[in-house]
Amino acid sequence: MALKLLQPGLQPAGQFDLVDGTTLAGGEWVNAATASGSELAAADVTEVGPLSAGTTALAFAPGAKLLATGALPTSGQVFGGLADEGTTGYGTSFGTVIGTAVGKGTGFGTLNTTGVVVVGPQTTSGSGKVTIWHAAGLYGISGTPATAGAVAPLSGLAVNVQVYSNAAGYLGGSTMTGVSATSGPVGISLGAVRDTSLVSTTATAAGVTPATVEFYALYLKAL
Repeated sequence: MALKLLQPGLQPAGQFDLVDGTTLAGGEWVNAATASGSELAAADVTEVGPLSAGTTALAFAPGAKLLATGALPTSGQVFGGLADEGTTGYGTSFGTVIGTAVGKGTGFGTLNTTGVVVVGPQTTSGSGKVTIWHAAGLYGISGTPATAGAVAPLSGLAVNVQVYSNAAGYLGGSTMTGVSATSGPVGISLGAVRDTSLVSTTATAAGVTPATVEFYALYLKAL
């Protein structure tokens, strides 16, 4: 999974419609937006719940966290959060299977060449919705959202560096491609977490130096 709940806010903001055609790795920043006229969604999305001007349904899509327009102190930040659904782990319909036929070995995490098999599509395929975590707390981000920023991705940030998102929802520093003067900070970087282990005893406790980065920790700021 790409989003790991460490010490998150007690509950997510909720489950919202995801803009059609969006594929999430999991852990991206997603912003509130409005669905176009061609947007497909269940009746519980298009006919009830938040609507823009009473006609256009609320939907979410990856993007940069931007500051709302307007003069201080009335200006603020657009509503958004970290996307829970993804392409591996519990963000898929059935999760992953670790291990293959005897003799072929086992794998861990996203090492699909050594036995990890994704079971089922990402959960948004069936529901068209995304669970959004918005409250201040500690979260872990792995995979594409943490490492794919063209410049200064989350994986390259030191502790206490401000974290932003770009147009793809990926996380990184203020110099990351797609971050502008109107971007608002998502949170604060807390560095890499290394100590992946398949057993309850950590690698460190067993006297092994952990080398694999499991995820990158950040503190998500409250809106």
